[in-house]
Amino acid sequence: MTLKEVDDKRLSVKWRWTLATSLAFFVTYAIFSSILYMSVVRIMLSSEEKGMERIVTEVTSNFETNKPSVDEQMVEEIFQSSNVNIESLVTTAINSDSLQESNYMSYQNSLILRVIDLNHHIVYQSAEVDATFAKTTAIETFSIQTDGSKSLSTMDPIYNDAGDIIGYLQLINTLGSYHQLLNQIRTAIVFIGFLAVFFSCIFGLLITTTFLQPVRYLTRVMNTITKDPESTERITIEGGPNEFTDMADAYNAMINRMQDNIESQKQFVEDVSHELRTPVAVVEGHLKLLKRWGKDDPEILDESIEASVQEIGRMKSLVQEMLDLSRASQVDIQYKDEKTNVLEICKQAHTNIQLVHPHFNFIFDTEITDPAYVNMYRNHLEQVLMILLDNAVKYSTNRQEVHLSVSTNHAQVNIAVQDFGEGMTEEDSHKIFNRFYRVDKARSRNKGGNGLGLSIAKQLINGYRGIIWADSSLNHGSVFHVQLPLLKDATSDNQLPKSKNISTK
Repeated sequence: MTLKEVDDKRLSVKWRWTLATSLAFFVTYAIFSSILYMSVVRIMLSSEEKGMERIVTEVTSNFETNKPSVDEQMVEEIFQSSNVNIESLVTTAINSDSLQESNYMSYQNSLILRVIDLNHHIVYQSAEVDATFAKTTAIETFSIQTDGSKSLSTMDPIYNDAGDIIGYLQLINTLGSYHQLLNQIRTAIVFIGFLAVFFSCIFGLLITTTFLQPVRYLTRVMNTITKDPESTERITIEGGPNEFTDMADAYNAMINRMQDNIESQKQFVEDVSHELRTPVAVVEGHLKLLKRWGKDDPEILDESIEASVQEIGRMKSLVQEMLDLSRASQVDIQYKDEKTNVLEICKQAHTNIQLVHPHFNFIFDTEITDPAYVNMYRNHLEQVLMILLDNAVKYSTNRQEVHLSVSTNHAQVNIAVQDFGEGMTEEDSHKIFNRFYRVDKARSRNKGGNGLGLSIAKQLINGYRGIIWADSSLNHGSVFHVQLPLLKDATSDNQLPKSKNISTK
């Protein structure tokens, strides 16, 4: 099964969110409707029970007799004299506000009155009904089943003048209007539920479609860059700052870094293939010379071996410098938490360069008395200083003097390396930081180096959000400036964790 087939069969996020939104709404609606339905049922049953108890109390108050038990004749006489019938019972319920008058007929058809003697014989009932009854000493209402439906039964004992129980009055309510109203409520709940779920699906689909537009846009841009890694297309999301703009910024930064790394790799391969061509050709030429006839001439043999060793050494130096240059582009990731005391490193670099070139006069100038910290790995700062100082020594001619100065202001640390040598034109001062650029290629090759030192220095300084530039005057010397952001309230670099090193050769 291909990836496309899997994508076609899977349920998209849009539909998942739509279904999840609809399901959440349905569950919420179902819970709310159930609570509301049960509350209505409880209120209606309570109202029915109160109305029935009022009716039963009203009827039993008419039984005034000294007989030991109720009988059919006594019940008929009492009901006739008291005008007790279903119509009057319904009127009593209406007057007691337990019933709406509009439901008169429904309520009338729901009430059944029965009188039961002590032997559980029914001596009177207003309508035929199959219902149970139970003895009781006080008025009591409970649920029963009549014809398979829920009904209410209110039992009240009948007392004679002597205070003895002579029978029971039972009022049965088959709850016709109650069941009718509940059916209407259930129908309304289901109908409204279907409408609500339908509109929630539409609303959820609209919301998720709008919400996922930036994601689809991101996917399209990703596909474009996948097909063309060098594409300059980037994500632009309108509106104020939010999670999508943060995602877009992070993605753009990632793509920029990826393309920078790709470009660095391409540049590295091109530079290596270009710069190694000459020494490889020199070594190849000497080896061919030796193969033909030079091996028999000791002078030619020594000369070829010496030249080959020099070129191999140059290739080693070139490869190392190019590796340093490639790694320097990633210092903002690998060394982002490093802190270094600039004054300490400048003093150390001044001491080291004096040991290497004792015949030169190196002057260190600073007005700083307190430690000045920058966000930079100490070995990298030392590497930059040694590149600039060594470069100053190489291009100094008559006046063998180099100045190293360091100063600070409120926001930056400023480092300057000045020589009084050959200098260069303004055009050269702008190109001097390019890879393999040499002001005078013939003399530069004789002085050593591959034209990568200043490129490495610039890459390192830029990686730590600093800047480096050169001011020069032909035949009067040059000044190389380094400016780095100053850290405030930084701790000593001796207290910081050690980091990996990039070669400073």
